[in-house]
Amino acid sequence: MSVCVFCGSPHAVVPVVFPATFTAYQLLQAGDKACARCAEMFQDAKFRRNCWIVKDGSFAVLDDPLLALSCLPEPPFLIYFTKQKRKHGWILAVQNPVLNLYKFILVVDEEKILFERSRFEEYMAFSKGLLDKRIPKSVLLGGMPLPSVVKHYCLRWPTCFRLQKLMKEPLWRLCVVFA
Repeated sequence: MSVCVFCGSPHAVVPVVFPATFTAYQLLQAGDKACARCAEMFQDAKFRRNCWIVKDGSFAVLDDPLLALSCLPEPPFLIYFTKQKRKHGWILAVQNPVLNLYKFILVVDEEKILFERSRFEEYMAFSKGLLDKRIPKSVLLGGMPLPSVVKHYCLRWPTCFRLQKLMKEPLWRLCVVFA
């Protein structure tokens, strides 16, 4: 019995032929067959070029990914976010189904991010407050703001230190980039 090269399902029956342009071999399982769902996902670019959710076999494009994270369906389901719209990160998404609404692996392009609902809600509130003041995303993602930026946006030092601390936090970057 062959397993799906993408998700590891034991129901792999569709032979997979990789084009010369495929470069995500490091994401694959051993084998040369895919399950029906993954074979369709591999052939259809909409799974690479959109943020989406798959629940009970139904595919839906997420126009507002952050809003979708606030009102997720009951598990299990698959979810995938992309900004680059060209990577094969969806393979990681099918390997990491959501089984818990409060803590799960969220795949963004080819990066796996630990999603924790309480931190997500905290970061969303913090980023919304700063974005409402028209502070550029580059400032929110850049760490400790320069003194001229602090003065221009009337930032308080605790906010600046928090931005410095959050700079390398993947879930924070997600909240700001998709805002």
